This record gives sequence, C-alpha cells and structure tokens, in this order.
Amino acid sequence: MKKYMYILASFTLLVCSCKPELKGELGESTDKVAAMNGNWEVSAFKQRDENNPIKEVRDLSEFYIVDGQTPTQLTFNSSDRSYTVVPGPGKNYFGEGGTWRFDDDFAPSEIVLETATDTFSLAMGTMPRDFDPTLSFELPRYCTDASGNRTPTVTYIINISRVN
Repeated sequence: MKKYMYILASFTLLVCSCKPELKGELGESTDKVAAMNGNWEVSAFKQRDENNPIKEVRDLSEFYIVDGQTPTQLTFNSSDRSYTVVPGPGKNYFGEGGTWRFDDDFAPSEIVLETATDTFSLAMGTMPRDFDPTLSFELPRYCTDASGNRTPTVTYIINISRVN
C-alpha cells in the first residue's frame, strides 16, 4: 500500500510541477519620465485612516474640486525635469514649482518635488504611463512621539488627470 501511495504522490508532484511554456513577449517598457510630461490637474482627493482596522477611505474631493474654480494644475516637463504649479481650491501639497525626479526612473515608487525652499516626497499610487489619463500619489502623515517613534495616522490619496 505504501508503494502505491509513493507512486501516486510522485505522479501528483510531476503533474503539478509542469508549467505551461510562456508564449509571446511583454513588449517594451514604457518611459516613465516621458509619461509625466504635460499638463495635469487634481481630479480627486481622498483620505485613508491608517488607525482604523478596515482602513476607511473618505472622499474629500469637494474641498479640491469646486464648481466655477479651476483645480490645482501641475505642468511637468520631462526634458529639464521642471514642474510648475497653479494652486486651486484646497491645500497645495506640491509646493510652488521647481524640479522633480523619481527615486528610480525605470520602476518609480516615489516622486520627489524640490522647490527653492523645500523637498516633498510623494509615493506613487499608480505607475505613470503615457497612455493613461490619470495618475495617483499617496502622501502618508505621521505622529511622532517624544522618543522619535513615528505612528502612521492618515494617508492622502491625490489623483491627477491629464489636461489636453
């Protein structure tokens, strides 16, 4: 009986370990730097509560998208890595303009915005691709106690859309 169990187990492992051969190619990787080039505007603003067990997300777009007012607009230039900001309703988390860079141009996880007086880091919520109409940034906020320990409190999720 043991002999049959070993044969059955070996056969099962043999069948399960076979994987189909990949067909086709993934194609060329998109240029993430070139994908940022152009005009964008804030299209949504959400807040995720990091202390809530279900990570509740609240839509606060009404403070950033106001009828009759132009939302915050951003222009990214990929050739000289500069950016400009035209503030709109709501708090401006992008500074007044300056230069930008990714932490890794091939697979960015964050964008760094450098102004004359400050540096901002925003996590990439989505990967920039030249054919996508929207892009998402995440900005985590922390509380720091007296001993220097940081506790996450909220994360702001800022969506921007291409403007033609």
